[in-house]
Parts: sequence; structure tokens; C-alpha cells
Amino acid sequence: MIYIWIIVGLIFIFILWSFLEQRIIINSKYIISSNKLDDDIHNLSFVVLADLHNKSFGKNNRKLIKRILEEKPDFVIIAGDMVTKRKPCYPGKAYNLIKEISEHYPVYYAYGNHEQYFEDLAYTVDEEAYKKHIALYKAWSIYKVRLKQLGVFLLDNNSIVLQYNKSKLIITGLSIPNNFYTRGNQLKLKDEIKNKIGNSSNEGYQLLIAHNPLYFSDYIEWGAELIISGHMHGGLIRIPFVGGIISPQVKLFPKYTSGQFTLNDSHMIISRGLGSHSFMPRFLNPPELVNIKLKKK
Repeated sequence: MIYIWIIVGLIFIFILWSFLEQRIIINSKYIISSNKLDDDIHNLSFVVLADLHNKSFGKNNRKLIKRILEEKPDFVIIAGDMVTKRKPCYPGKAYNLIKEISEHYPVYYAYGNHEQYFEDLAYTVDEEAYKKHIALYKAWSIYKVRLKQLGVFLLDNNSIVLQYNKSKLIITGLSIPNNFYTRGNQLKLKDEIKNKIGNSSNEGYQLLIAHNPLYFSDYIEWGAELIISGHMHGGLIRIPFVGGIISPQVKLFPKYTSGQFTLNDSHMIISRGLGSHSFMPRFLNPPELVNIKLKKK
């Protein structure tokens, strides 16, 4: 009988700690040094937001906004999943947050699988299914229109070139079909990338916002020099010296859950994300605000 009470007590502690931990924001800072960066881009910094899922830190997200402003970034990158599928996007906490930070910094927003879910609603061929989801799609359409009115750059398989004197930083947002997120499925993405966004640029430093980090080698093969990802929620439950132990696709000990990965002179930064959706606990894995600084090597 005592063992049952011990198990119940441990479960209670787990739930309580997870509940409290999700109200904390950890600031993670990374420095990317590369021979491909020059003096004009040296010391450029930006903040990464990912996987908010319409969560709010304090009233009207004041706590998160304060943290972003304290970083004093040159711009803000959104690496997808600010919203949650099957729930209206507008009005919503994600929109209100983006509205606030867009008054201070340029915002470059690429899609995750939840944004892609709303995009795919437009191609639903089943009439009954379309009727069921028409309100969600209308809210998504308004969300996008309102973001564009704020001056937010929506990078849905397109790029923007930032000119710094003689140097260029190319930011590309990659949106991929939902079958590339399917549980247990890892397709070859290289050809899909070229079909979606063409070839990488060789006229500047190529930054790729790609929500799913599992295709790291494909992104590098395409020509990305810095990849910004999210999606993995830090592996949900983290063990010291081991890392995240489960992916959102319910795969144990996934290779990429958070942090920095380097291959040759290309890098990938994975955000642990800020929120959760459905039943997705976090343990020893507090929400993360990422700051990245670019340095000439």
C-alpha cells in the first residue's frame, strides 16, 4: 500500500512542478561565428519565438514582452506554431503579442505545422469537412491580413533580403506539408525544399527558418548556413546530461530537441519553445526565449 502512495505522491509532484515550471521563461543565448559573416553583419542580434501556441505569460503577455525588449534585438524571428490548430487564430494571444513587438522591431514569421494546418483547410475537398472548418479558416485568413497590416513579414516559402551596407542577410521561411511531420515518418526533404523555395542564395549569408529540425542534413545540403527550428518542445521531459526523451511524434530519445548543432561551417539552433498544446507536459524543460548574435570569425 505504501508503494501506491509513493507513486501517487511522485505523480502529484511531477504535475505540480510541470505546472509551475511552465510559468518560467529561460533566456538562452547563442553566438554564431562564421567565416561567411563580415564586418557589416558582425554583432547583429535577433530573438527567436517558437511554439507559443497562444499561451500568455502574465496579463497580455507583459512578462514575455518585457523579456524581449530587454534583449534589444535588431529584429525578431518567429519559427512557427504561434497558434494551435483547431482553435481560432484571431482574435488571440499570439496576435496580440506580435502586434506589441512589431511596434518595436521588424518581425519575420515562418510557419510551423499548426499554421500549415490552417493553410491546408483551403484545399479540403470534402464539403462537409470544409463546412466544419470554415470558421477556423476565416479566422486564419483575418489573422494573416492583420499581421500584414502590422508590417509583419510572412515568410511562407519565400525570402526577404536584408541589406547592411555591402552585405546581405537572406532570411527564408520554409513551409512543408504535414506528411513531413507524421509520427514515425521521415521522408527525404531535399527535392521538396527546392520545389518550394528554389535554390539557396549565394549573394549573402543564408538563414533558413525551418520549423522541423529532423531534416538538418537536408537543410545544409540545400545551402542553409544558419537554420532556426522549433517543433520538438525540448523533448518534453528532459534528463540532465541526456536531454529530451520524447518527441511530439512520440519517438523516444530523438536526436534533435534543443540547442546548437554544427556541421562544417553551418549551424542549427533549436528553440525549446514557449508553450504547449493538448496533453504535452514539460518537466525540467522551462519555456525558452532564444537570443542569437552573429559574429565574424
